[in-house]
Amino acid sequence: MFKFLRNGGPKAPSPIVTAPETAFRDSVPSLTGVRRELIKTAFRDTLRQQGIPLEWVSCEVITVSPAPGEEMLQVQLVLMQWQETFLRYGPALENVLLREIDRLDPSTNHVKHQITWRFSPDCGCPFTVMPPPHIWSHAETAADTAKVEAPDILDRRRTPRAAPNDDGYQPTQLTRL
Repeated sequence: MFKFLRNGGPKAPSPIVTAPETAFRDSVPSLTGVRRELIKTAFRDTLRQQGIPLEWVSCEVITVSPAPGEEMLQVQLVLMQWQETFLRYGPALENVLLREIDRLDPSTNHVKHQITWRFSPDCGCPFTVMPPPHIWSHAETAADTAKVEAPDILDRRRTPRAAPNDDGYQPTQLTRL
């Protein structure tokens, strides 16, 4: 009944047995699954913060091995509902997504992330054929960009812009600070 009293002295501690690193690595679940869920959570939060309906874009996270022993996560943003604004603001959305991932996990290494865009076959894109080749000519593109001028964030007084110099660049204008 009182077996613990029969052994008089304390037992010597048993030696700590350590498993080889490969066995330990195989028994612990990979962090890739956790990273995938983190990216998907950051994606949903980003869409909500930006006011984008969750049905318009989906996110798929795929593990890619660019070299043996390396692992990279490819974040595929899939356009489910055609919105031309995604073509304009896609890079900005990517930046907001990366900042949200940083917010959720500051130790995240973005070098191991690759963001790509994909269009769902039934997204409703109205453009089913390519335009004529002349649409891509330099003269056409330059005329289009001259019509749409980006707002100058630094110069809030909206001073008139000088004509471009010979190199095509706007001359520097001094302002009072």
